[in-house]
Amino acid sequence: MHEAMHEGARGTSLTYAGEVAVVTGAAGGIGAATSTLLLDAGLTVLCLDRVVPADDGGYDGRRRCAAVDVTDTDGLGTTLDRLRGGLPLSYVVNCAGVLDQTGFAGAGSESWLRTLDVNLVGAYRVLDAAGPRFAAAGGAVVNVGSIEAHRVIALSNPDPNPAYAASKAGLAMLTRTAGRALAARGVRVNTVSPGFVATAMAAAHGATAQLPPALAPRVPLGRFARADEVATAIAFLLADQASYVTGADLRIDGGFELT
Repeated sequence: MHEAMHEGARGTSLTYAGEVAVVTGAAGGIGAATSTLLLDAGLTVLCLDRVVPADDGGYDGRRRCAAVDVTDTDGLGTTLDRLRGGLPLSYVVNCAGVLDQTGFAGAGSESWLRTLDVNLVGAYRVLDAAGPRFAAAGGAVVNVGSIEAHRVIALSNPDPNPAYAASKAGLAMLTRTAGRALAARGVRVNTVSPGFVATAMAAAHGATAQLPPALAPRVPLGRFARADEVATAIAFLLADQASYVTGADLRIDGGFELT
């Protein structure tokens, strides 16, 4: 994250009244960057992924990792209770996601169901499991969506990916319905919609050191986002300073929507 810092920079700090955050998809990319940022802020972070996120033993036991799939309803509840140790939850970041490269024609039912089950229903399962475990004072949720939720993207590949785009569009509406349903309990729910981020998922299409020729003219800021830049936006939406923000969708696309 030091790349984003400038010598002599001034600013204010984000604050968190709660104590425990849950981050899914925490083994890499945006999930790992978000976990680190929240740990550095002093929170206890329950890092969940299909494989146990690497743990260097730091953070004085506040980094608590486990392998659990967001499609496993019973496993989610059991894991949350084991890791939180009786502490109430205050924050949830739904970052777990999959992307099957299918193209448009001939996308099979198995790929459709897997994508929807992880990206959309999985996020709901995490929210539902967290619900009764939230602190009495409420908390905040951020769902990691995509610019593909509301705009057809077919630049890296010749075809758009219908299952992934549909799952992220559904996630955007899940954010809104959850925001309405949980507001009375003091729980805010928002979405971040990243554009082109230098993660392992993006690297499957090619190098991420610079934008490919077909994409470069479409991103005014002229580069891929870093995972920590998305994490910083997530951290803001979770923070006390965003206390009047719910049901919102924050684009992090380097200006792609402007072109």
